[in-house]
Formats: sequence, structure tokens, C-alpha cells
Amino acid sequence: MFNEFHHQARGRGHALDGTRGQDRTQYLSRGGVQAICLADGAGSASHSEFGAQAVVDEGCVALVEQFDRLVASTDGGQVKIELLARLLAKVTTVAERHGHDVHDFASTFLGVAVSGDQFLGAHVGDGVIGYLKDGELHVISAPDNSEFANQTTFVTSSGAAVSMRLFRGSLQGVTGFILMSDGAGESLFNARTRQLADACTKIIVAVGNTPARLSKNSKPKKQLRKLVDVRVRNATKDDCAIGVLGRPELV
Repeated sequence: MFNEFHHQARGRGHALDGTRGQDRTQYLSRGGVQAICLADGAGSASHSEFGAQAVVDEGCVALVEQFDRLVASTDGGQVKIELLARLLAKVTTVAERHGHDVHDFASTFLGVAVSGDQFLGAHVGDGVIGYLKDGELHVISAPDNSEFANQTTFVTSSGAAVSMRLFRGSLQGVTGFILMSDGAGESLFNARTRQLADACTKIIVAVGNTPARLSKNSKPKKQLRKLVDVRVRNATKDDCAIGVLGRPELV
């Protein structure tokens, strides 16, 4: 079993103008499957924080419920279509409840699930997913940006299914995973070299060494939240969110 940590911090820009943060994270463990998801609501969409919450909630449930089938499927294109359809259905329900167009709830989506000796992940939009394998950091899925850094694909975009990156593999040698929004990526990902910062190794190892039974107010988890709330947040005006799965036995 992996230990988990996920946290989002309202960006300094939103704090200054009195608006809500738009990054969201979620974690779910059920039936031997663990899933962690992260979403970054679009700054141009009026209700994107609700859309981000909807996709992390539904993303975790979908990855847990469908893990075995999604890992075994030989049709990656169909897996993308089904997963995106489920996320969109949830966002559409939330949009109807608020009485707004679904595009007002635009957000990215990053998700990783693990079970047995397999992992599965999916990514729409910017942000980064990486993992620590055999002691080395690797980027699994890099940001999907156009020629402009502030433009990307959202779950509600017409080309989302084509844009979605799907990845599956063995957990052999894998110590943990890290997911981050583009705000957190300002300090944890080098956009020029496309490499993760060494700090990601320390974060994954720290999560792996933090017993899951500890409460949210335990010292190790307070230290991790402080890292996001202070050091990562102060490197940008954007919202910052990270999600981490880590296991101690391979450290």
C-alpha cells in the first residue's frame, strides 16, 4: 500500500483580488485500489473551482471502479473516450445544478491509480505527473500547452479526448508518484529542461515514510502542507496543488 498526501493552496493572486482558489485534489482507496486526482480550474471560467472539484471526485471513483478493466483494455482510444465521458457527465450535472454553461466549469485533469503490481494514469491539460523509479525521477506526462504558456486543453474542450494522455505500467521499482498543477510546477518542474526538481524525490520519500494512520494534524503532514503553503506558493501568484503517492518499502 502507498501512503498519500494531497493539498491545494489558494494562490496569492486570488488572495489579493478576493476570489476563490481553483485547484482541487482528491484521494480514494477502495477494494485494493488507490487513486489520487488533481484538477486546475480555468482562470477564464466563472465556476471552474466547482468543475475542478467535480472531476477530482469523479476521477477517483472512476479509476477505482474501473481499474482492472482499464488496465487490461487493449483499446487505449476507447479507454480515453469512456473516462472523459464520465468526467464530462459529472461536470454537466454540476453545471445544470448551477444553471450555467458547462464551459464555465472548465478544468484540467490529472489522475493516477495503483493496485497490485500495476499503475494507471490519465492527464488532460497542463500540470505535470512524474514518478520515482529505481531512485530516479521521471516525467510521465508533461504539460499540454500550445505555443502560449497560459493556454491548454480542458476536460470540457472539444479536443480533450485526443489530447488526453493515458499511461499504464508495472509498479516494479516504483517508489511513488507526484502530480502537480502548473502553479506548483513553477518551483517543482523546469519547463525549459522538462525535468522535475530534486525536491520531488524528497517529497515522495517523505510521504512514503509518513504512516497512513497519522492524522491530518500530525507533524509530518503539517510540514508537507507548510511546504506547499509557503515555499511552493511564494514562487508564483497562481494556485498550487500537489498529490503524492509514496511507499516506504522500496526507499
